[in-house]
Amino acid sequence: MKAITTSFFFCLVLAACSLFDSGTPWEGGPYMLLWIDDPKAVTLSYDLGNGGSIPRVTEQVFAVGYDGRYVVAKQHPNRDKKITNYFIINAQKDSKMADNRDVVIGPLNEREFQEKVKELNLPPFTKALESLK
Repeated sequence: MKAITTSFFFCLVLAACSLFDSGTPWEGGPYMLLWIDDPKAVTLSYDLGNGGSIPRVTEQVFAVGYDGRYVVAKQHPNRDKKITNYFIINAQKDSKMADNRDVVIGPLNEREFQEKVKELNLPPFTKALESLK
């Protein structure tokens, strides 16, 4: 009976461990593309350390760039690939305690984003998640 109970407990632990998965397909400074449980639910997040993070751009982020001054991101809101939103994060103002409203510009459409690219000399997109484009 003890062997059956131990085997059952071991299987239960194994099953519980496989229920949760996560990934960080890109990292730059304190920023990372992050998904938890669903590889299509990618957010651009600020790393707090010790496994914690703050989402700066909600899912579905599919492209990002970073130059130390700014982070740029492309997002399909609600996973709708017909719509692309653009976001800019002022990394020089960002911190663990910063409010998104103070550091995130967006959502912007492509024309608005291109104006900001020229105005702020924004970095190019250097990482794209092809499966989400």
